[in-house]
Amino acid sequence: MKGSEGSVDRETAGMSPMVDRESEALIQLLDHQEKIRSFRVPGVRTVLVVLSSRGIVYDVESLRTKILISYPDAAVFFRNTRGDAMGAPAPSQVDLLIDLTGPGQRQGLLMAHGLRKMARVAVGRNAGLFRKRIYDRVFDEKSNPPGLPKDLLQKERYVQRQVLELAGIPLAQQGDPLQDLGRSIALNLPPMQRM
Repeated sequence: MKGSEGSVDRETAGMSPMVDRESEALIQLLDHQEKIRSFRVPGVRTVLVVLSSRGIVYDVESLRTKILISYPDAAVFFRNTRGDAMGAPAPSQVDLLIDLTGPGQRQGLLMAHGLRKMARVAVGRNAGLFRKRIYDRVFDEKSNPPGLPKDLLQKERYVQRQVLELAGIPLAQQGDPLQDLGRSIALNLPPMQRM
């Protein structure tokens, strides 16, 4: 029961070890990151992203960078909900499909079936006809999971983040935001001299 320094070993005594809030938050972040890495699809060379028509939370280049961090050997292609290519057109077969199209957004009647046929692994949202059954991984926002924001843009950000995490793309914050020094910096500047 005693440790090497004479202190009580909490784990063998049946007590939980004392952990401060910052350490606990870091441990939870690492666990969350490891869970996201477990969703990573092996052997991905091509990724097709169908963007949401309700709100593009991450711009195209930012999204491309986030995907390339997780899948460095992949070529990333984008489409809108109508199926039009945004940039270079995607090949007829892709390894990973990330469909960010949400409920109520206009999409061709059988577009999800066509997308599923061209992808080895399909990840998306529970929207449209039978998407929950035809995609491999689906985030179901219709069941109102806990933590789903009410604000439309915040909801889109949350849901798109969840879909990207199901595709093995982590978007977790890596540090605390720094204090805003906008007002104090201006007060510390020397006065301007007149010429």
